[in-house]
Amino acid sequence: MPENGEPLNPLLLRKRSGLTQRQVAETLGKRVTTISDWERGATQPRLSLSEVKALMTLYQCSLDELIEAFETDRA
Repeated sequence: MPENGEPLNPLLLRKRSGLTQRQVAETLGKRVTTISDWERGATQPRLSLSEVKALMTLYQCSLDELIEAFETDRA
């Protein structure tokens, strides 16, 4: 969880790394609308292991942080 107590989410990870949706989409070979869907929780990423690694590098986060950000069950 970030220092400010806000739960991790895909939008926060992207903004924290200073990237635009377009930059993430181009790096991963995805559409901007796909990145937007992830951030809105409309869809979950379906990524290869190399794409997961690329997303971790882009977002400068650990695998645990990436999983936490994309988990939909936030009880």
